Amino acid sequence: MTSEMRQLRAALDGLRAGVLKKLAGLSEADARRSTVDSGTNLAGLLQHLTYVESLWFEEVVAGGTAKGIRSMQVDPSVSVRTLRAGYKAACETSNRIVEAIGDLDAPVTRKRKTHDLRWVLLSVIQETARHAGHADIIREQVDGQTGR
Repeated sequence: MTSEMRQLRAALDGLRAGVLKKLAGLSEADARRSTVDSGTNLAGLLQHLTYVESLWFEEVVAGGTAKGIRSMQVDPSVSVRTLRAGYKAACETSNRIVEAIGDLDAPVTRKRKTHDLRWVLLSVIQETARHAGHADIIREQVDGQTGR
């Protein structure tokens, strides 16, 4: 693995860990509690980010089909524990796909445009960072917890 790939993976892994930390210690009710008019909540963010991982790595990069639910509306029967496990599994699958390719310059096609694996990693870093910021704000509004 190149230095650049290690750096990109470290950035993404750090954001992923931050998102998971925002759900640590919350009750099911608090994880689903929205503090904003859009209805966004921490459980929904996690469900969405699980789909994002699958979409970009399993579908766009590996040519399979994305798994999960794109929506941030979580079925009440799905526990936060299940959501956390699903996100961790999706991230592990994404990492295995990236490691198997091993070349940031490897071509990747999305919507009939060719990019490279680096572009995909940066796209997922960007989306994960955006939602990690949302998670920071929502967690602070839910119970006052701040920080990484």
